[in-house]
Amino acid sequence: MLGRLKPAAMARLTERHRANLDPAAVAAEAGVDTQEAGKYFPDEDALLSALVLGSYRALADSTEAAAEAALAAGADPLRRWVAVWQGIREWAVAHPEEYVLLWGRPVPGYSAPPETMEAVARIVLAMVAVLRDAEKAGELTGDRPGEAPLTDGMSQNVDALAAGLLEGLPRSVMARMFVVWTQLHGMVGFEVNSHIMDIAPDPTAVFEYGAAAMGEYIGLRRPADG
Repeated sequence: MLGRLKPAAMARLTERHRANLDPAAVAAEAGVDTQEAGKYFPDEDALLSALVLGSYRALADSTEAAAEAALAAGADPLRRWVAVWQGIREWAVAHPEEYVLLWGRPVPGYSAPPETMEAVARIVLAMVAVLRDAEKAGELTGDRPGEAPLTDGMSQNVDALAAGLLEGLPRSVMARMFVVWTQLHGMVGFEVNSHIMDIAPDPTAVFEYGAAAMGEYIGLRRPADG
């Protein structure tokens, strides 16, 4: 049912607000029986939650597929890291409306269902797996000489990560993850919203350069062969 309603529903969404996502109206526009649609989605929040959860899961699937392919190919940690980022970007570029639904401005008055956190965790864990494997192999740099100590505020932020998915990683790496995560979605969002085309004739090259740079920033080593 969601697949039949999705095109019409996505057309009614914008980055800033929900624009008449009434299930009956969406069903009529999609050519679906309104009563049948109402059994699955009794109100706007139910339909929106299905869209959000489906999009998060699809993004997580793309991320994990890219991560698994790089691992199976025997890629080094930095190349695996870049592959994870590429999996996120490729899905976002192919599904810009869905990406904006997930990572654009929140829909006023709406809270996503708890199940979305599981899908988000899958995306984060794809990156964390690379970091953990690199650490085991002695290829992850934690504290760097001359690196500024964490402020009290950043220490609190790191404490929150240390109690979750990044538990056990060096605190300096966890601190860098805040920058890395926002940089990732900044780059993807910049392209999805068609801003990169104004300054870069080859957006893919920009993204790959940024992904590798963020991999090195977080502590992964560039291999000898480049």
